[in-house]
Amino acid sequence: MILAPRGRDATVAADLLRRGGIRADVVADLPALMAALSDDVAAVLITEEALAAEDRSPLIAWVTAQPTWSDLPFVVLANGARGPRSAAASERVGDLGNVVLLERPLHAEAMLGAIRSAIKARTRQYEVRSAASMLEAAVKQRTAELEAARGSLEFALDAAGMGSWDLDLASGTIQRSLRHDEIFGYAEPQPEWSIERMLSHVDPRQRDAIAAAFENALVIGTLDIECPIRGADGSQRWITKKGRIRFDSADQPVRMTGVVTDITTRKEADVQLAQAQKMDAIGQLTGGVAHDFNNLLTPIVGSLDMVRRRHLDDERTQRMVGGALQAAERAATLTQRLLAFARRQALQPKAVDIGALIDGMVDLIRRSLGPTIKVVLEVPPSLPPARVDPNQLELALLNLAINARDAMPGGGQLTITVADASLTRRNAIGLDAGRYVRILAGDTGVGMDQATLARATEPFFSTKGVGKGTGLGLSMIHGLAAQSGGTLTLASEPGQGTSVELWLPATQDEPTVIADRRSEPMQARRAARILLVDDEDIVRLATADMLRDIGYQVVEVSSGSQALTVIRSGAEVDLLVTDYLMPGMTGAALIGELRGRGHALPMLLITGYAATGTDVPSDVPRLAKPFRQVDLAAQVDDLLHVATDRSKGLRIVR
Repeated sequence: MILAPRGRDATVAADLLRRGGIRADVVADLPALMAALSDDVAAVLITEEALAAEDRSPLIAWVTAQPTWSDLPFVVLANGARGPRSAAASERVGDLGNVVLLERPLHAEAMLGAIRSAIKARTRQYEVRSAASMLEAAVKQRTAELEAARGSLEFALDAAGMGSWDLDLASGTIQRSLRHDEIFGYAEPQPEWSIERMLSHVDPRQRDAIAAAFENALVIGTLDIECPIRGADGSQRWITKKGRIRFDSADQPVRMTGVVTDITTRKEADVQLAQAQKMDAIGQLTGGVAHDFNNLLTPIVGSLDMVRRRHLDDERTQRMVGGALQAAERAATLTQRLLAFARRQALQPKAVDIGALIDGMVDLIRRSLGPTIKVVLEVPPSLPPARVDPNQLELALLNLAINARDAMPGGGQLTITVADASLTRRNAIGLDAGRYVRILAGDTGVGMDQATLARATEPFFSTKGVGKGTGLGLSMIHGLAAQSGGTLTLASEPGQGTSVELWLPATQDEPTVIADRRSEPMQARRAARILLVDDEDIVRLATADMLRDIGYQVVEVSSGSQALTVIRSGAEVDLLVTDYLMPGMTGAALIGELRGRGHALPMLLITGYAATGTDVPSDVPRLAKPFRQVDLAAQVDDLLHVATDRSKGLRIVR
């Protein structure tokens, strides 16, 4: 099929192909091409101006929807303009997928060769479709054909991102492809090249080793080097250069021929992979430590809470207990940050009105920053809700504000901007396509250099000095964003301030109204009986004491199997409160077993760890350890109040 609307291009191309024994049909425009496309089409010859002149989205949709066996080849006749291609032009061609790009003017044999190669490739697709068992043989045959087709070598190398080179050992001159010089940072082909010129681009610390590798290649017959270079355009790159010695009839080396490849992307990916593996290992360690620490903090916080309430008239006791509670809550905040970094915190995402949340905490932010820092809010009124844990988001925003304050010791301005953003499948920050809420916090502080910026989200990395920061603030926010389905991006320059972008997925759900926190625990409205399951004795005893202190009856067991035994024996239970991680049977498994048997009593999951796996039903509320008595009382009262009209409970015989 030929689509070339300008002048006589289509007629000339069709006549040339027909004289070459190739059937060619001409179409007038893209709609006509779409109507003619079928499995019988072997290749499409199309001019670049035809792609630019019409709506190509139906064609792109057709290409995307091809069956797995099909990859229709397109031969695109480019405009032949000198200089780099524009991004729009590259995108138009790239959207076609399987493309051979020919620059005009071109020799007739070049176009015939490209069309014939395309038809051969299409023929292989037909063979794969009809005989999948012959795929390996077809690939080998195609490989052999490509190796024999020396005239197509340059195109194949360029498609693979490689440049070819051929060194005359007698004269020292090197013939290269254009791609070779581009890899070394040159926009135009260079008039001459030599080993010495190549070495001038190599990192000075490795030049001697690379020069020795070239000398050694004359002995062993092959060259295989990998090194960093500085391109002529100032870019830092990594290359690999491979070559083989060709010998004359007297077994003397005469030429060295090979390829050069830009492997910068691969090197960067290797660094990112190593960093990700390191972060995952640290995350597993910190997540486990935080889980155990939360179990230790739970009885401490609960016991201190009850002591505080029982000695309200003792000022000295109130002061001592208040200090201990403040220290315990700081420890709890630290474990939250550890779990957030490890992406193992028990998030409870909801539809959140971001504007209302920021408006509700802006006074706290201003008080935390002090009078020397101006806080500017840019929050439009028509934002969609974001799906996120509101408590964790408040902590994240406060962390960003504190970081901005520390970066502006002489004062400055913190600007918090919220915007609605839609991302396509191809985006620079690696998120899925969809709608997001973007929160940007920008300060006018000292900024960070690139080395500091690269480590900013690492756990325990801090520039604030010993005792002035945990180094977990940004890593916690990064973990929260990733666990919520978003991401965190940073931009900074020394002396220019820092911008932090927090991307969160938008939702169509109605935003949740967050209730004010009570200062005192709610007393039991009735003498309800609660079945409490926790394998940690000190945690179970402290939780039971907190429940009994506000008027509930508590039945304590240390495992899921014991809880099932108690329930099978009959008597009344109004609520199940269970730990998540327990040996033998987890809290999630216990809940699943009870629901599978038809028990409809309300249930509350308490956890110091993730508890967010697929084994936990989404409608089961969760309470993170360590918790205050007021939080436990509120959850229990809410569950019992909702469950009053729905369930009559279970009977337990003691």
